[in-house]
Amino acid sequence: MGRIFSGIGYKKLPFQKAGDHFFHLLCFFIMITALLPAAFPFKAVSGQKNDPPYIFFCHSDFHSLNPDDLVSWMDSFTQDQPLKTIRIMEPLPGAILPLDMASPAFVWEDTAESSTWRITIQNSQKIILRALLNTQWWIPDADIWEEFKKSAGDTSFEIIIQGIGGWTGREILSQSSSFLSFSRDRVDARLMFIRKPLPFLEAKNHPEKTSLLVGKLESYQPPEPLLSNPPVCANCHSYSLDGNFMTLDTDYKGDKGAFVFSPMDENIKIKDNLVFSWNTMAPEKPATYHMGLFAQVSPDGRFIAGTVNETAVFVIMDDPLFSQIFFPTTSKIGVFDTRTKQFGLLPGADFSDRVQTSPAWHPDGKTLAFSSVPANPELIQKVVSREILKESPKQTIHELNKKYPVQLDIYTLPFNNGKGGVAEPLKGAGRNGHSNFFPRYSPDGKWIVFTQSPTGMLLQPDSKLILIPSKGGEPRPLTSNQAVMNSWHSWSPNSKWMVFSSKANSPFTELYLTHIDEKGNSSPALRLFRFSSKDLAALIPEFIPRTPSPTTEISFESMEEAKGKR
Repeated sequence: MGRIFSGIGYKKLPFQKAGDHFFHLLCFFIMITALLPAAFPFKAVSGQKNDPPYIFFCHSDFHSLNPDDLVSWMDSFTQDQPLKTIRIMEPLPGAILPLDMASPAFVWEDTAESSTWRITIQNSQKIILRALLNTQWWIPDADIWEEFKKSAGDTSFEIIIQGIGGWTGREILSQSSSFLSFSRDRVDARLMFIRKPLPFLEAKNHPEKTSLLVGKLESYQPPEPLLSNPPVCANCHSYSLDGNFMTLDTDYKGDKGAFVFSPMDENIKIKDNLVFSWNTMAPEKPATYHMGLFAQVSPDGRFIAGTVNETAVFVIMDDPLFSQIFFPTTSKIGVFDTRTKQFGLLPGADFSDRVQTSPAWHPDGKTLAFSSVPANPELIQKVVSREILKESPKQTIHELNKKYPVQLDIYTLPFNNGKGGVAEPLKGAGRNGHSNFFPRYSPDGKWIVFTQSPTGMLLQPDSKLILIPSKGGEPRPLTSNQAVMNSWHSWSPNSKWMVFSSKANSPFTELYLTHIDEKGNSSPALRLFRFSSKDLAALIPEFIPRTPSPTTEISFESMEEAKGKR
């Protein structure tokens, strides 16, 4: 027999598109489901003579009917006229869900004047779950979803959403359906990411509003902060393949090239002995200092590769959707040996007449992929003369892209224990009329996913994620690509899932999840709404393996020292 669940009732709330208030409602729902179970608990009612043969949930607004009559009333709905359309917004049709993930948000738009909605979830053999709702969205609580997963197994299932109303209140006015499925592939990882305010100038002026968080996909609770209220800028973070070492860019003591390197201890205190600086090396003109951008830890934690010797096109805009344009006009790949504490340039990616940036390690540690383009002397002169700084912040990213176009290609280079070699263009990731950047190898070494946009680098509106074999080949856009910006991507440790950032639903960037199968096919994306914030962007997600004693806190030992001078 099934179980009948009842829950807190809500007034009908219209779904609103990106930039409106629907996201606030989801946040409110998460908060109240966490805070109110004692006062308004969900109840499982069983043992009634009319128990349904499936899991049944209803909003508590429908409690005027007793459990025996409720199911009979719901089964009495009739259709007397052609059905109008329901648009299912989330999850997208064809989405694949990991079994080790909390419930998704079900969201839809109804074109009929419905007052009630019936959700039916069924497989080819039976109805598994039904829900009676008074809102155009639903987030199943843990009891319901975990029981549903046990009944559904790893086969595909159909979701049917019907709008109910009319003069009798029992007429089916609208309907739509889609198919979803669970995957046997688990994510089995923690998810680290950065939250920042927008626009970028707000984050720049208020570093204390940035935080580094960790979340678990299986948790029904919000992600937990690891680093909160930093006294200085903290941004790009990277981890060794086993999750035992990390690096974090930070403007420690005013040094733009400073970074933290540390074992992933349970409690990390940032102080002088954990902070190193790319500015240990003397910069080469026209650069006046190093920033160490987009640094990545090698798979074994021995080396860190980053972008150094930078000059860059950098304009801060007022538009919170896309509030900066950035790409290097000069840069090289630098390497830090975490054992010897020595810095150096990587031969083959150290040419003064080229831009070399955003390095990524092959999981065997023997090869680096990176983006490169010939240096543009005229553009360098505009940067060095500070002419770029005269650009108005009122411009849009589209206007600035036209003024400062750039198209990078991806190359691979043998690392050779820091001795480097000859860089070779990666087939399928360059010379294609687009800019190609942020390559990321899958942990099994089979694939590379990179970001591609018509021009530029970093936070591009038309950017898409592209998959190719790791040795080069036919490029394929991921099915999971959203309508607005797809970037900042990371593989799960088992190479089966990818998390990425997008602005498709909100100016405040959110995280999405997609499954990638053995043939490189990706599934429609799932929005990780529990990782979102109503007024902060979620950026730079990184999956790391679970460890026996995970890091629970990262902090600066002395706030005042961190804001001092080196």
